Amino acid sequence: MSHELTTRKNGKTEMAYVGETPWHGLGQRLEEGAPIETWIEAAGMDWKVNRSRVRYGDGAAQKTWDDQHVLFRSDTKAPLGIVSPEYKTVQPRAILEFFRDLVEANGYQLHTAGTLFGGKRFWALARVCKDVSVVGDDRIGGFGLLSTSCDGTARTEWRDTTVRVVCNNTLSMATKGRAAAIAISHRSEFDAEAIKQKLGLAREHFESFAEAARTLAKVRMGGRRAEEFVAALLRDTKTVTHKDIEKSDAFGKIIALFDGSAMGGRLAGANGTAWGLVNAVTEYVDQIGR
Repeated sequence: MSHELTTRKNGKTEMAYVGETPWHGLGQRLEEGAPIETWIEAAGMDWKVNRSRVRYGDGAAQKTWDDQHVLFRSDTKAPLGIVSPEYKTVQPRAILEFFRDLVEANGYQLHTAGTLFGGKRFWALARVCKDVSVVGDDRIGGFGLLSTSCDGTARTEWRDTTVRVVCNNTLSMATKGRAAAIAISHRSEFDAEAIKQKLGLAREHFESFAEAARTLAKVRMGGRRAEEFVAALLRDTKTVTHKDIEKSDAFGKIIALFDGSAMGGRLAGANGTAWGLVNAVTEYVDQIGR
């Protein structure tokens, strides 16, 4: 399962969303403006991260390892990770509660939320401003992403992104290659108010991205130029020849998307432009190459 969303024994997927159905077709669809309490239940983030000292041994000879704690789910008792006693946990519902006043007073709109890998990672995504036009009907939206882990693999991070996070792949896309705007180690307590005080630049970052998109939409990309760009993008070793790359499945699919089969690929700002090539690569990574 490339989406890596948590699925309970009763078949419920721990994810909720508004708007377009995700590519995997999983999760609970909510109406825009649904209360935080509804999001917590629908996204399957209504359990707690509990902890216990690690015990080992046989029968009456069991011993306790005080330097290591096991984190586990309050509902299923499934283990989530082994951490030190100093490790500060963030509860799943706290990630959604973080957005309560931002939704009520700042115009944010919750968009997706859920858990991955059995609950070891979880996130919530909110739209921070209305969609803006790149060219004509080609529109993009800006999101704020809050994500964390409870197995020691990731910090608690806030990011400004244009990626709609609906699974592990899209979470990786949103977090890869760019440093988080705000990152909190699990050696520190999760201070929601301190993070919110630093969020004033979210809309400004999105406006900068929108302006860059408009610039890319003005750059024409002929067929050969696009092919050379994709070949350079896919080359991961100097021993691979240009012809080998052009014969690859990834190359063919990205070029096909760029040539018009991508979602919105025929829109004026995307058709035959650098912006269209960005979208072709993004759609391939998100939905085809997963």
